[in-house]
Amino acid sequence: MSNDADAIKKADELERTGIALLVGAPTIFELYVGVSMSNKAEQERSKISSVISSLAQLPFDYESARAAGVIYGDKMKKGSMIDPEDAMLAGISQVHGHPIITRNIKHFSNIEGVSVEGY
Repeated sequence: MSNDADAIKKADELERTGIALLVGAPTIFELYVGVSMSNKAEQERSKISSVISSLAQLPFDYESARAAGVIYGDKMKKGSMIDPEDAMLAGISQVHGHPIITRNIKHFSNIEGVSVEGY
């Protein structure tokens, strides 16, 4: 939400090619955690609400939760950590077939069935 030029460029690129921008429920969670911690909570809430309301939302449904649990457990078993929210986004991606667009490609590396695009 901080006017990241690379993120804006990527969003514009996707929009020009007709690819819809979607937001996963765990991302909404993370954004509102940031709002609650902000010194300018109302201002941040307004910005986030404006952006989120313009995007289609991907829920964290049963199948996504199941996939996320497997992803999270497999990573832990192999001694490699992943944040629970990232595992949830990966589960949503795996189930619904949408790529994850992120500047943190490393967070989603080596997860079977998850396509990741950087910006």
